[in-house]
Amino acid sequence: MIMRKRWISGILASVMAMSLLAGCGGSQSSTGDTAASTAAVGTEAAAGSETTGGTEATGNVLRYVMNGEPETLDPNMNNYAASSNVLLNLFTGLYQYSTDGTSVEPGCAESHTISDDGLTYTFKLREGLKWSDGSPLTAADFEYSWKRELKQETASTAAWQLYYIKNGEAYNNGQCEADEVGVKAIDDTTLEVVLNNPTPYFVNLTAANNFAPVKKDAVEGAEVWTKSAETYVCNGPFMMAEIKPQEGYSLVKNPNYVFADTVALDGIEMIFIEQAEAALSAYNAGDVDAMSGNSIETQAMTQYDGNEELHSYDLIGTSYYDFNCEKEYMTKEVRKALSMAISRDTINQVAVPSKPKSAYAFVPFGIPYAEETEDFRTKVGNTLITEDVEAAKQLLADAGYPGGEGLPTLQLIITNTKENKDKAQILQAVWKENLGVNVEIVTFESKVYWDEHGAGNFDIAFDGWTGDYPDPNTNLSIFNKSRMEKECRWRSEEALRYDSLLEEAATLTDNNARMELFVEMEQILMDEMPVMPVYFRNTMALVKPYVQGFTCDNSGHPLFRAVSMEK
Repeated sequence: MIMRKRWISGILASVMAMSLLAGCGGSQSSTGDTAASTAAVGTEAAAGSETTGGTEATGNVLRYVMNGEPETLDPNMNNYAASSNVLLNLFTGLYQYSTDGTSVEPGCAESHTISDDGLTYTFKLREGLKWSDGSPLTAADFEYSWKRELKQETASTAAWQLYYIKNGEAYNNGQCEADEVGVKAIDDTTLEVVLNNPTPYFVNLTAANNFAPVKKDAVEGAEVWTKSAETYVCNGPFMMAEIKPQEGYSLVKNPNYVFADTVALDGIEMIFIEQAEAALSAYNAGDVDAMSGNSIETQAMTQYDGNEELHSYDLIGTSYYDFNCEKEYMTKEVRKALSMAISRDTINQVAVPSKPKSAYAFVPFGIPYAEETEDFRTKVGNTLITEDVEAAKQLLADAGYPGGEGLPTLQLIITNTKENKDKAQILQAVWKENLGVNVEIVTFESKVYWDEHGAGNFDIAFDGWTGDYPDPNTNLSIFNKSRMEKECRWRSEEALRYDSLLEEAATLTDNNARMELFVEMEQILMDEMPVMPVYFRNTMALVKPYVQGFTCDNSGHPLFRAVSMEK
């Protein structure tokens, strides 16, 4: 344990030094202050604390940077991307993500069958499944876990993700009893799940950490089970060896994982470093082996541009801007004019360090069309949006604002990041030059931003979404009536038609028929333009050459069970 503590202490000391140096240069953000104080606390902890439980990771141990402590270690409570980065490596559901991160494969379940009406799924679990503590894991654990997440008293912010299950929403709202929820353990290895509507992507959902099992005895024990490695029980490729608040987690290989013989790493050290500059410094010094997602910002991508250590992974997500359709001057013609007057390639190559693919539609690449191997975006086409400055000028004139005359100064709100500022400044300049439209950029810290956004205090607002499963529904369903009224105030007849098509798609078992509806819905979305897509999301990772098999799933979460190291 001493050797591991020594390098953790060194890394955290470097973080503290980076924070202090950053402070000498002028103004310091609140994030930087937090990083410095975290480093100081963490260094003291590293020097004096002992292991709280579990087995020490020795041998082939990957050192991975996270840009902050996850919000929760309870999969039934998780509605956060950062927590999923850890939980997907600690838990395994009925199905699990493939090692390339693009599809799912059997996990705790060895197979499943679906009724003719598409409503009843019967999962056959593998024999001999075990928890990390060696105790038996059965179908009853899945029933307990899913009902626990839906139970009103649990107050899980992630419960909505299980509303696909019959009476799931009703139970969560206290309108029915637990035994009326459509999940039941028939025996130790058989789980029956009844859905409200046909859901062709339901098997994909079971790989998400919200559908993972938790052990009842651990969850309902005398102590809070997620606070100590001694009480933390899981069933994934790794298990918890040490939990250090504000500093990091030590994970070790789980010998009771169903595919333990395929896991090459002996363990993972997940180290919390909030400042991207400090994380890069640790990586450059060789103190960490890999980092990804929010830990990588412009400086890292610039330094490693063209280097084999910098990896890019396409996500099933889109970055876009919301238009406030409630404002009388933000008409359909104005919205389309704003969208047509910009150059997405220019924005994405100049202002977005990861240089993602430009979005000329909403559904991203990486999602199949029905059961076909062909990609939805490729089959449908990526040109639902056109860029034409002259046509944009004419649309603006048709709306009653020739050359931007009579149109109020538009308020564009963004979160306080360099990338968002750079993009906003390009948009501001382009809209002024091409359309004569004046734009005021207003910047908020993240927490305040979403309050302002929710209150409708904007004309144009930065936004984005990354899906949870490879089906167009994961992207298009976010524009249901209730969300659109809250975020874009989109209330036209076409908006109602869109919502009715979304509801119809949820009732169909014919996947090709569903795809036809999704194509129609996306066309409505792009014709009405309540949102303006700019690029399809990707995520970046820095990985040392001696690390093999590192990947991120199509939602951006790192997967470690196929990683090996050869120093």
